[in-house]
Amino acid sequence: MDQENNYDTIPYEYVVDSCSGNNQFFRFLSRECHVGRKTLEALQARYLIGSTKDGGIIYWQIDFQSNVRTGKVMHYDEHTGHKLKTGNAINWIHAILKKKNLVSQDFILRQCLFGEHLLYSDPPEKTVALVEAEKTALLGTILFPNYTWVSVGGKENLNANKVAALTNRNVVVFPDADAYGAWKEAAKHLFVCRRVMISDLLERTVTQKEREEKIDIGDVMIEYLQKKIPVDDETPF
Repeated sequence: MDQENNYDTIPYEYVVDSCSGNNQFFRFLSRECHVGRKTLEALQARYLIGSTKDGGIIYWQIDFQSNVRTGKVMHYDEHTGHKLKTGNAINWIHAILKKKNLVSQDFILRQCLFGEHLLYSDPPEKTVALVEAEKTALLGTILFPNYTWVSVGGKENLNANKVAALTNRNVVVFPDADAYGAWKEAAKHLFVCRRVMISDLLERTVTQKEREEKIDIGDVMIEYLQKKIPVDDETPF
């Protein structure tokens, strides 16, 4: 097996057992952003979102062939939607399972896109929206469901391995305010795509202060949702 295809996977049962929207980020979306129960349940089912007992959200990385590569566990302030920066704010399922001796101690991790499994089920002509943060992919799905939203999970992760699943796809890339130049350069890895557009929305509209604060398209989406007048046609989550 060549090095690129040499990786371990996690049994799918862990995804099934974790499936829940009972986490801090979904509570934030419900209480602060007026997102209704039906929308959140559909979002949870689409991305197979999991939750931990202490309120963390699990962003499962499931590839095009439905292999579970790992899960990224994140904790948020449920009043602001910002990720916590203290304690066990970010963890990885493969690391947790290694500590419990439930997977090999030599577990080989090769990450994939968050939401990559959707590239198999969604129509191939549906445009893919590529963003940095997993939560931005969720927010984008709520507001612009006509795109298939996927995340690379970090500014430095826009690379050839991560984007291989986007072969022959039409892709719109949404860089964060502090990453436009870097992602425009890194977009050379997207040569496998049918068509690529780099959005300069934030580059054109953010202030210097917002740039220094590293605002992303997700922050803009949250601001829009919070200003939206609540609609009483869905049960709160």
